[in-house]
Amino acid sequence: MSKINLYNLEDLRATVQEARERATRGKSGIGFKGEVWLSHKRDGKFLLNEEYQGKNILPTEGLNSLLDTAIGGASQIATWYLGLFKNNYTPISTNTAANSLGVGQYYGECQDADYDTPATNRNTYTVVAASGGVLTNAAAPASFTMNASIPVYGAFIASSQAKTATTGKLLAAKLFSSGRSVVDSDVLLVTYQITASST
Repeated sequence: MSKINLYNLEDLRATVQEARERATRGKSGIGFKGEVWLSHKRDGKFLLNEEYQGKNILPTEGLNSLLDTAIGGASQIATWYLGLFKNNYTPISTNTAANSLGVGQYYGECQDADYDTPATNRNTYTVVAASGGVLTNAAAPASFTMNASIPVYGAFIASSQAKTATTGKLLAAKLFSSGRSVVDSDVLLVTYQITASST
């Protein structure tokens, strides 16, 4: 019977461990994921009730803002706002408040003539303290009472309060899984959840 060389066995273990570390290097870190749910009411009845719309994008401008305020020492943005958009446009990582929000930009943001409530300003993104790495407005979904017969294709979160403002930061945006054809007095309710996880 041949003898097992324990020295070589330890070398083998070290080699396997080094290979594992190489394989996982660059794969650890923190990730952010956004998800959206949508409800649509007409005459007090749900046409759509908390339907999952899928994952959204947190554009680079939003990620930079999170890093700057959480780690970089920049002033915290105390309040974020939710808005709706009318263009059938899929948000991408290079979208910013300046190039995407407002009436004539990529998203074709809904404006005063499109919905009555909230009036003048975007809807406040009202969240409770994060728990389990999740921040959400599920307890108080953003509510929009429409004033026009239009298609609504998506929603976004931004730091500027005024409807159609192109200043501030764009935190997140989502094209709905299908556009909603709304009419006067319809109500859209948007739940936006942001999850941070160690990946």
